[in-house]
Amino acid sequence: MFGKLMKYEMKSLSKGLIPLYGAILAVALINSIMWSVGGNGPTSTSGTIGGLSQITAMLVYFGLCVAIAVVTFLVVVQRFYKGLLGQEGYLMFTLPVPTWQLTLSKLVGATIMTILSGIVGILSVIILGSVGINWGAFFRDLGQLFANWDLDMTFICIELFLLGIVSTASMVTDIYIAMALGHLSNKHRVAMSFVWFIVIQTALSFLTGLIGIVLGNIPAFTLFITNFFIISPIVGTHGMLWFSILVCLVETLIFYFGTTWVLKNKLNLE
Repeated sequence: MFGKLMKYEMKSLSKGLIPLYGAILAVALINSIMWSVGGNGPTSTSGTIGGLSQITAMLVYFGLCVAIAVVTFLVVVQRFYKGLLGQEGYLMFTLPVPTWQLTLSKLVGATIMTILSGIVGILSVIILGSVGINWGAFFRDLGQLFANWDLDMTFICIELFLLGIVSTASMVTDIYIAMALGHLSNKHRVAMSFVWFIVIQTALSFLTGLIGIVLGNIPAFTLFITNFFIISPIVGTHGMLWFSILVCLVETLIFYFGTTWVLKNKLNLE
C-alpha cells in the first residue's frame, strides 16, 4: 500500500514541477546559444536587438529560477495541507494504512522533488556556464582530478549526498510539524502554522547557540576539536560531516514522529 501512496504522491507533485524543470533548462540552453552566437556572454552588446534579446532571455531565466524555488515550496506545503489537513484528509485517513505511512509518503515525495529542483537549478547554471569554456582544458583537468581521486574523496561525496538528503528532509519536517500544530487551533490555522514555524525555528536557533556556548567554554572539548583537525584534517572533515548528518537526522525523526503523533491523536480536519 505504501508503494501506491508514493505513486500517487509523486504523480501529484510532478504535475506542477516537471513542466517548470523543462522550461528552466530550455531557457538556460537558449541563453547559452544566444551568448555563443552574440558575443562574449551576458555583457555583450553586439547589436541593439541582440543585446535586448539576451537581456530579455536572461530576465526570463532568473524569473524561472525564482519560480522554481517558490513553486517547489508551495507544492510541498499544498500537498501536505490538502492531502492530510484539508478535505482530502477525510479520504486519506479512511485508507487501511497507518498514519506513519501517510506522513512518510508526503515526506519522501517532498524530499525527492526538492532535491530534484536543486539539481535542475545546478544543471541550468552549468548550461549557462558552458559558454566560452575551453573544453579541451576542461577534460584534461577532469582527467587529472579522477587520476588523483582516492577513497577519502569518495566517502566525502557520499557524506555530502547523505547530508543533502537529511537536511532537506529536516527542512520539510520543520514545515510539517508547524502545520500540524497550527491545525490544532480552531481558528486562523494558517496564521497559527506560521507562528509555530517561527517558534520552532527560534527554539532551534536558541538551542544551537546555547550548546555552542556551553561546549565552547569547555577547554578539553575545544582542545580535542582543534587537535582533531590539526592531526588529521581529512578525519576531521569526515567527523564534521557525520556530526551534521546525525544532527539533521535526529531533528527529522523528532519532527516526523511529532507530526505523526499529532495527526494520529489530535487530528482536527477542516
